[in-house]
Amino acid sequence: MICQKCGIEAPTKYVAFYQNIGALVMRFSQTMEGNLCKSCVHGTFWKFTLVNCTLGWWGMISLVVTPFFILNNVFRYVFCLGMEPVPFDAIEPELTDHDIERLGPYTDDLISQLNAGDDIEHIAEDIAMKAGVTEGQVVLYVQALIAASDDADD
Repeated sequence: MICQKCGIEAPTKYVAFYQNIGALVMRFSQTMEGNLCKSCVHGTFWKFTLVNCTLGWWGMISLVVTPFFILNNVFRYVFCLGMEPVPFDAIEPELTDHDIERLGPYTDDLISQLNAGDDIEHIAEDIAMKAGVTEGQVVLYVQALIAASDDADD
C-alpha cells in the first residue's frame, strides 16, 4: 500500500512507536502511528528509541513510562523485521486522468465493497487488477471520491 510517512507505494505494516523526553517536572512525548514501509519503520524505531534511551528518564513519570515505551518499540520493530524491503524503484503513486478513466467503471463495485466494510487493502488489490492500475492509485482514487463527496455536501 502507501506508506503514511513517506508516501511511497511499498509493502506496509501498522506500527505505533512512542518517544518520551523527561524534563524533571514535565515530559514531552511523541507518537508515530500508521502503516509504514520497512525503511520508515527502521528509521522511526531508531530515532524514537535512541531518544527514549538517552532523554527519556529525567522525571518521575518519565522514569516509569520510558521502559514501557522502549519495550513497545522493540516488540513492534522485531515484529516488522520480516517485512519485504522497499523496492528499489518504489515511488509515490500518481492519479492521472487516464487512471481515473480506467477506474471509473469500477466505482460502484468499489463503493459497495467499502460500504460492506471490506478492508481497503483487499479492495485496492481487487480493483487494481481489474482496472490495470496500482493499488496505490486505487487508494488515491478513493481519497478523491471522498473529497468530491465532501465538496458536494458543502
